[in-house]
Amino acid sequence: MAKDALFSARERFPCTGVTVVRVHGEVDLATADRLRDRLLQAAEASRCDCLVVDMSGLGFFDASGVRALVSVFQTLTGQGRHVVLAEPSPIAARVLEALGMRRLFEIYPMTEMALTHTSGLRVDGEPIFDNPVP
Repeated sequence: MAKDALFSARERFPCTGVTVVRVHGEVDLATADRLRDRLLQAAEASRCDCLVVDMSGLGFFDASGVRALVSVFQTLTGQGRHVVLAEPSPIAARVLEALGMRRLFEIYPMTEMALTHTSGLRVDGEPIFDNPVP
């Protein structure tokens, strides 16, 4: 199997300051740098305020993939942007959890939830408040 067949990332739903990149295949030492580069290219091309990484299509994901995501996070947050992870596949979810990535990333079980969050609305359509009034 050719190296390029192991990993790919495709942009979808670019809208109002949010870009979603769906990642699928295998992210390992051989492909992690391409993941990082592709995510940064998508963020730059779209000039998005928030990059949502849809991880639902990952069949393999290891610590080198986490390293790539952390690099993207550091770059984009340094520019005042936001990075959100969505729908991690079972293997990606296990790796993210084992490495404590919930302390760094917002991780949503569904891409649509991440999109709703980034729009400033909860799933039920009500606004999100930093300090809700009881």
